[in-house]
Amino acid sequence: MFLDKSYYKANFTLALPIILASMGQSLVQMVDTMMVGRLGTLELAAVAFAGTISYNALVIGMGIAMALTPLTGQSFARKEYKNIAILLQNSLSLNTLISLIIVSILLILMPFLDYFGQPKEVIDICKPYYLIITISFLPQLIFLSFKQFMEGIGITKPSMAITISANILNIILNYLLIYGKFGFPQMGVTGAAIATFISRLLMPIAFFIYLYLKQNYRRYLSFFALSNLSKFYHIKLLRLGIPIAGQMFLEFFSLLGVTIMMGWVSAYALAAYQIVITIVGTTFLIASGVANSTTILISQEFGRNNMKELNKQFKTGFQLSLLTMSCMAIIMIFGGRYIAMIFSIDQEVIELSNQFFIVAGVFQIIDGSQVSVLGALRGINDVAKPMKYAFISYVFVALPFAYICGFVLNLGSWSIFAGFLVGLLTAAILYYRRFRKVVKRYTIKQK
Repeated sequence: MFLDKSYYKANFTLALPIILASMGQSLVQMVDTMMVGRLGTLELAAVAFAGTISYNALVIGMGIAMALTPLTGQSFARKEYKNIAILLQNSLSLNTLISLIIVSILLILMPFLDYFGQPKEVIDICKPYYLIITISFLPQLIFLSFKQFMEGIGITKPSMAITISANILNIILNYLLIYGKFGFPQMGVTGAAIATFISRLLMPIAFFIYLYLKQNYRRYLSFFALSNLSKFYHIKLLRLGIPIAGQMFLEFFSLLGVTIMMGWVSAYALAAYQIVITIVGTTFLIASGVANSTTILISQEFGRNNMKELNKQFKTGFQLSLLTMSCMAIIMIFGGRYIAMIFSIDQEVIELSNQFFIVAGVFQIIDGSQVSVLGALRGINDVAKPMKYAFISYVFVALPFAYICGFVLNLGSWSIFAGFLVGLLTAAILYYRRFRKVVKRYTIKQK
């Protein structure tokens, strides 16, 4: 059942810096939520709404950026170093263009936030936060190109160091700008957004300096040339990146639907959901980190055309994800009330959060399973079918079930979140069947 411990060690060694870097970023979101939560329930609901709307657009850019990792991993396994540099250069140019498009769309959408059925007080508070967070996506997507490149060649610690450093700065600026400490203006929710923008702006700058100063990595920059920018590489990245982005967008779009439904119930339900989804998003990063390391290891075995080792890497990643997310599930089911008390002093918000955390425990195991298989599929460049499966699972299953549970059967606001689980389970099953089918086909060809 279990493999040699060297497999788990290799996966976790790669995954740990990814997890810590992602956790660092998530920590900032949690600190934002805790600090803003102390301002009031309306402020907390405003951050939840603005963040969810903008993040659904950001995942498109994130998905396209993620295409660089498996392509880099496959080239690295074949020692095609110049090709890796060309991929990085084209990813940087493509992500810059994509980020400009995303920011433009979000800014155009801003006047229409009033039509999402949220309380007027929430919308009024969220608009300045929404504007600044949107602009911060420009440097964030450029940083992601560097991050995905380094992960593709199997180096994950620099991203961790830069992300954590930037996040420490973000937390300090949060304290100064939200509450107006040490002579800084008291800016509330807007201060949290400004802190995030400054930290995100510094991240790609720091990464470029790091690559330039390190001789081992400067060689990739030395291959940069204007002639390397080509339509061929942009299309290659887009063919892999767009389906990844589509799958991610559909999942987060369905979560946006759940967020909007919570707003229909009450500001208390929306605030409680924001607390729970903040924690869920953080623990998900553990499974996501393992999935990313699985993508790296599988992409390299795929580049070597070694199906036997590829299957072992898949099994390793799946088992690690299942184990870690089961532990998180236990914590949420039995400790949800106490977690909620960290974020809010409102008893109604705490009680609703406790109900949501019980659902979130089941969510952990299913979500960890589906993201693990997705990581494996990306490692073998199989992304078109998973996007179609995501459409079926999240649009035709998750959202209808969430609405039926919450508003037709009137089971309570917790059931909206529970309805989403049906779609998530559907996705996990479809992804797993797809991976087995594709690997079997490659194995037969190899024989």
